Amino acid sequence: MTDTDLHELDRLINEVCEPDASSCELLLEHLERARTYLLGQMPEEYIFSLWLANEAVNCLANEERRDRASESIHHLIETSD
Repeated sequence: MTDTDLHELDRLINEVCEPDASSCELLLEHLERARTYLLGQMPEEYIFSLWLANEAVNCLANEERRDRASESIHHLIETSD
């Protein structure tokens, strides 16, 4: 776990929590679980939660926000080694 990963995940959670993204409860749940698994040093569960979050990212209506979230999730998955 790196502080950078935790910071990026926290930023993403905060962005998904914004009012116009409130229809994304499932996405938020997956991101919060990923954070828990990251802090608990459970890498397989962390990656799986990120993968599920990526599957749910389409709930974001704003295309720019959706693309940014997807890029962040992919980056977190790629740097999880």
